[in-house]
Amino acid sequence: MYWGVLTLVFAIVHQVDTAKMIIYIMGFIFAARQFKIFAYTPGGMHYLLIPATHLEKLISTILLSTVYFFIMALLSYSIGNIIGTNVGNILFDLSSPVSWDLFSVSNIHASINQIHIAQVNPFIEMTVTFLTIQSVFLLGSVYFKRSSAGRTMLSIFGIFMVLGIVELILLKVLFGTTSLNSNMISLSTISENSPTLVALKYLYEVISYLFIPFLWIVTFFRLKEKQV
Repeated sequence: MYWGVLTLVFAIVHQVDTAKMIIYIMGFIFAARQFKIFAYTPGGMHYLLIPATHLEKLISTILLSTVYFFIMALLSYSIGNIIGTNVGNILFDLSSPVSWDLFSVSNIHASINQIHIAQVNPFIEMTVTFLTIQSVFLLGSVYFKRSSAGRTMLSIFGIFMVLGIVELILLKVLFGTTSLNSNMISLSTISENSPTLVALKYLYEVISYLFIPFLWIVTFFRLKEKQV
């Protein structure tokens, strides 16, 4: 029933950006509910007494909340996209082809002030974003017994607020200002093949990929701390 309703939603609204947002939102709600059993003491006790290691429980949860959900969400989108496009063609006498932009693998050059940052694969970028969101809210579902989705979002907001304050302090100390608008001209002269820029680009990519298993590891140790 859940996937049927989601397929109907995608049939009505199957634009790429909207579809991604729906997958992200439905995904983190699903992930935030994975350990909701700890909200009730008897249920939590029964879960911890299941004859399986914490690693096995975590792996099964990751497979359910990431691999299973992502595949089913893409399948629901595909079916809904086909149904929605063809029904729209019949009702409005159109001949629009079915769009598969969500699965696009074409490379896009991202640039800021004429500096080419990287080539981005849209589908891989969406997949990494989805996995990151899922891992964050899966960790939140272990940390918070009740209302884990809302509390996790508040925690993320608090972390970004702290990082923003630290950034403003560093800009003030290093540059004497809280804005780098006046310094962007000098930054735009950096070559796209600059060793520093290339190193930072790959460092960012490595960190973004390692952040997902890091959160899974933290979730594992947090799960081990749960007591009967």
